[in-house]
Amino acid sequence: MSYRGLWTETEWSTMPKTRLIVYPDAEDNLAPLFTGERLRRLERLGKFTAYYGGPPSSEEYIKRISGADAIISGWGLTNEVLEAAVDLDCMSFIGLGAASVVDINEATRLGVTVTHTLSAADTIAEHTLALMLAASRNIARLDRDMREGLFNVEIQGFDLRGKTLGLIGFGRIARAVVPLAKALGMQVIAWTRNPNSEDATRLGIEFRNLDDLLAESDVLSLHLLLSPETDSLIDAARLRTTKPGVVIVNTARSQILDEAAMIELLASGHIAAAGLDVFDEEPLPQGHPLTKLDSVVLTPHVAYNTPEAVAAMVDIAIENLEAFFCGSPKNVAVSS
Repeated sequence: MSYRGLWTETEWSTMPKTRLIVYPDAEDNLAPLFTGERLRRLERLGKFTAYYGGPPSSEEYIKRISGADAIISGWGLTNEVLEAAVDLDCMSFIGLGAASVVDINEATRLGVTVTHTLSAADTIAEHTLALMLAASRNIARLDRDMREGLFNVEIQGFDLRGKTLGLIGFGRIARAVVPLAKALGMQVIAWTRNPNSEDATRLGIEFRNLDDLLAESDVLSLHLLLSPETDSLIDAARLRTTKPGVVIVNTARSQILDEAAMIELLASGHIAAAGLDVFDEEPLPQGHPLTKLDSVVLTPHVAYNTPEAVAAMVDIAIENLEAFFCGSPKNVAVSS
């Protein structure tokens, strides 16, 4: 399905050539957001086309963005598509971590500026807290048991009050987690490449080196962008140094840690529970080992997905295009 702003097919075909902006892989629920003032803002930049439903192949993706000067995308694109998009100048990615869905170096080589939307931090922080609570209190397992007629009062959770939360990475999302965790009475420690003492004082946390943080934390929460430096940062060896009974929460990228090693340690009980929104393979295949572990709470990469956060990200994606075409690009994604 194609939507072309306020124009009929006849009007579209007869209009003079102007800048073309395409959303080649929009989700159906986004259609109401590309109306009214948002649509007018896009149409001040050029002709706007949105295709609802992901392209089934690279060939279809290339066809959809043929002639586009800019695209809005929520999923990214391959080098094959980048190479074929000879008119493309800007990709406005809806989300964080654009480097995980598009090769920034290749885009730069081809003259394509990639921007991302620095939003939804509070929303993702709330989802992080939800996974932490659900994992520590066995919410998903108890709910499944209840639906199957089992009134299981033997399974105990554990309190978060008095426990130590270790934040791996300390960007906007991790900072938004701090007051939520402290409201539960948790001690918060963090690791980042560039610790700032003013941040520590203002937020009431302490920074640790990575090895100490892994050893001290009762709950570990990941908040890093995926990059060559963070890929497999928490490998099997590091996972084995964590405190017995640790809970792991990941709303960042699965590839930051060794998923197979995590599954092994969950099965053995060394890792007591996990709350996961991201996976090595998405969608998560039916019968995946994670789906067979009672100690794991799973959500399908939706930590960002509330009406408020999605609307804000769409607004920023449009602002990024406006800034780019005004000659002052902002929120430009860089390769680490």
